[in-house]
Order: sequence, then C-alpha cells, then structure tokens
Amino acid sequence: MSRVIFHIDQNCYFASVEMISHPEYKNVPMAVTGDASKRHGIILAKNELAKKAGVKTAEAIWQAEQKCPGLVKVSAHYDKYTFYSCKLRELYEEYTDKVEPFGLDECWLDLTESIGDRDPKEVADEIRSRVKSQFKLTCSIGVSFNKVFAKLGSDYKKPDATTVITEENFRDVVWPLPAADLLFVGRKTAERLRQVNLRTIGDVAKANPEFLTDYLGKAGIDIWNNANGLDNSIVADSDYERELKSVGNSMTTPADIIDRRHASGTFRTLSATVASRLRKHRLMGTCVQITVRDKNLATYEHQMMLYEPTDSEKVIYDAAMKLFDESYDWHASIRTVGVRCTKLVPVGSGVQISMFPESEAFNKPENKNLTKAIDSLNSRFGAGTVKSCAELEGVSSPNFNPDLHDGGITSGKRSPL
Repeated sequence: MSRVIFHIDQNCYFASVEMISHPEYKNVPMAVTGDASKRHGIILAKNELAKKAGVKTAEAIWQAEQKCPGLVKVSAHYDKYTFYSCKLRELYEEYTDKVEPFGLDECWLDLTESIGDRDPKEVADEIRSRVKSQFKLTCSIGVSFNKVFAKLGSDYKKPDATTVITEENFRDVVWPLPAADLLFVGRKTAERLRQVNLRTIGDVAKANPEFLTDYLGKAGIDIWNNANGLDNSIVADSDYERELKSVGNSMTTPADIIDRRHASGTFRTLSATVASRLRKHRLMGTCVQITVRDKNLATYEHQMMLYEPTDSEKVIYDAAMKLFDESYDWHASIRTVGVRCTKLVPVGSGVQISMFPESEAFNKPENKNLTKAIDSLNSRFGAGTVKSCAELEGVSSPNFNPDLHDGGITSGKRSPL
C-alpha cells in the first residue's frame, strides 16, 4: 500500500462506556437515551442485545420500546465519554503522531511513516486487543490506503473486527456496497443517485464523472473520486488545531414556542452563548445565521451580513431577531431554534471603522469590561450563572448547558452531503 491509514470506531461507544461501571447492563437490552422531558427523547446508543432486538440509533424512545419492551434506558454521561475518548487517543498516539478525531468515538491514524516492517493487520489487531484489555471496550478497525476506504473498513464488520481494504481488493470489497455507505454521501444525495439508477459504490465509480459534476455540482466529482479510491486527504497531526469556521448553538425547547416574546428570550440565550464562545476563542463573526424548526419538523435557515465583525451578544441577538421577524410567519409553533456566526475573523485583525454610532457603543471600554466580568463569572460558576432579564423570557430548560447542547464550535462542515 502507498499509505497505511487506520480508521478506529468504538463499538456502541456510549453504551459500552456505561457498561464499564454497570456490568449488569451487558446481560439486558440497554440504550443510552436523551432526556425526553427536554424533547431529546431519542436513542443515542445501544448495546448489542438492543441492536439485535431492532433498536436503532436516533429513533424515538417510544419506537425503540415498541420493538424491545424490556429496554433498559440510561441517561447520557458526557463527562465519562470524553474521559475515555482522551485516554483512547493517548493509546493511539503511541503508534503515530498523526491521530485525527472524527467525533468522540472515531479516529483516523496515519501509520505510513511509523509502522516500519510490521504487518498493518497485525498492528490493528494489537490495538483492538489493547483497547479491550486496558479499557474493557471493543472497536472495529478499517485498514486501507486512504481515509474514505479506512472508514468503510471499520463499518464493514462489527463488533471487534479488523477489515483490510487494499488497492488490489477494493473493487471486490467496496464496489458492491450501497452508495449511501460512502463517506459524505447523505440521505438526500443517496436518493438523488438512486433516481439515476446509481445504487452501489461501484455504480458511482463507473459513472461518467462529467455527468456527476453536472448533476450534483462539485460534490459529484468528489464522490466519483472517493468511489474510485482517489481520496488523497491527509490525516491531521494530533496537535493540529483546525481553523474554526463557525460558532453556534441551537436548542430544542421543552415546550413549543408560541409567541414572539418567548422566541426573543430563547434567541437571547443562544446569542449570549455564541458571543461568549467567540470571545473565548478571540474571534468575531461577520455573518449571523438562524435556524428555525417548527412543530411539523420543517426547517428554515436565513442569514445576514453585519456592518462589521462582532463578538457582542446584543449585536448577534438584534441580527437574529431581525432575520426571525422578516422570515417567520407563525404558521406553526416552534420546536427548535439556533443561532450561528460564520465568516470569522480574529480579534485585532484589521477592521474598517464603522460609520454607524450604535456599533461604537458596544466597543466602549465600560461595555467590554462588563462583558469580561460576566464571562469570568459564568466560567467560574457555570454557564448561565449570569443572565440578562431578556433571557428569562425564553422557553429554555433551567438546566440548559450550552457546552452539552446541539451546536458548538465547528471546523467547517464535514460535507454538504
């Protein structure tokens, strides 16, 4: 192989971590679930017994219980999952300094320069064995010559297995798989491919690349390259810090938002968390985007450019409410709202002086000092310790923790597909 790339995927990760401290869960169908009282009542992870009963990740709890009446439900403990994730990465870094996380439970490793004369499958089996003995967890590992096929390999056989996909065998192993199995091919793109009778990865690989580009845009040629094993993307170094592309947060409220007053308070809460995160990373946003999902699960997104970059809660909130008032007609009550800042620039970078006096007010030293004090208190005593009066009008849960909620800081979209 020209490169030696591993993709390591922890099996039933959240559920497996819960079974470390509760071995009794191994003998019953069990699932880690969201909080139904906050309308996050979905399956986050399940163990093998629940999987065999038909329980699926991301389905509603009531659907899972219909399939598996004896399902044991366990609340999520993100602090545990983060702890073990860090420990696992430390283990991987014993083999290479190129370890790129893909969520809490998955990582790519590039062992091209560090593996020496060792057999890649032997090394992968050794890692699986160490994960099991040191952490009482199991993982599946894909070994290949690029990241896309390594990811396919870790999904190919589960649990606790190694799959090797080479330049010689990938047509036999990969091409018969559904096109939807290919990394970055989402549900909508898979449906569009089915509409033109491209059902397997092999179908995509054999298609005319010019047709795919015309049909799907730039994503078309990317998919064609991936299907043909032409992915050359690198595995990032362990200490690599990605350039942040957006900072955002969203919230599914415990009850539907039925009027502007409650919408305003909820947007204020989200704007405050976004502004705080921008300041934490010494960034400012020049574009504000809102997302609104109504009770029928229809989703609306709108965005606007700002006159100048900002890390001000009020500026972000004002822009969010302007977008909301202009775009939402209250045809239905609201279930989820989100606020995001994009087109980020570092604090201190060259910014054109604004002609608008209202923007200058937020840059006055006294306002900056107040914001700094609020950030300090919230950092010391917990997010949301200090809130504006406007936030109290929202429909957020009193236990809302922005660090564990939907959204956060992203290094760009994984893919638009």
